[in-house]
Amino acid sequence: MTNNSEPDSKQDAISGADKKSAKDEIASHQKLVRYSSKMQFFMVTFAFNVFWVFAVWGQYRFIYFLVAMLLATWWFFSVNGRFVVSASLVGIAMDFALSGLGFYHFQDTLFPLWLALLWLGFTTFVWIIRKVIQSYSSNVLLIIGSVGGMLSYIAGNRLQAVEWPLGWVNTAVMVALCWLVFSYILLTLLSVFSASQRSS
Repeated sequence: MTNNSEPDSKQDAISGADKKSAKDEIASHQKLVRYSSKMQFFMVTFAFNVFWVFAVWGQYRFIYFLVAMLLATWWFFSVNGRFVVSASLVGIAMDFALSGLGFYHFQDTLFPLWLALLWLGFTTFVWIIRKVIQSYSSNVLLIIGSVGGMLSYIAGNRLQAVEWPLGWVNTAVMVALCWLVFSYILLTLLSVFSASQRSS
């Protein structure tokens, strides 16, 4: 009788080595993907911060730079235009209402163009990092949105981009509340348009 146990054991060893190699390759690929995602997140975040500074501090002095940066971003990334426009219009309406109620005062007679571009830049940034955003719980995101929105307008006030005629306390509380509501709307729009894009 022929003993086939030795060839079988060799075959099993080869098969096991192949499986281990495949697992190692998959793990390496996953690490590379995570690293690339993190690098993209940090680069996009840095780019938006640069955009924010040029919009709030530079205002009309760098208006062409803001437009060029937006167009380059839309060309480079696959951005959902309907989400960007919809979310930006909600943000612009919020700022316009706060201005009309006397919480904000801008130098412009009408709504500042640089601020409209900043809203387009912000919603574009949100769309690009939507996977990172959607990995967090809604409650955490609402708090971050409320506090972050308030802090950004405090910084804008410090840079003399916007005046707060009704005082710091009243305006800060109102801005935080408005950004809490806006963050909820933003997350809802992000969920709707993300699902729509996946199904198309």
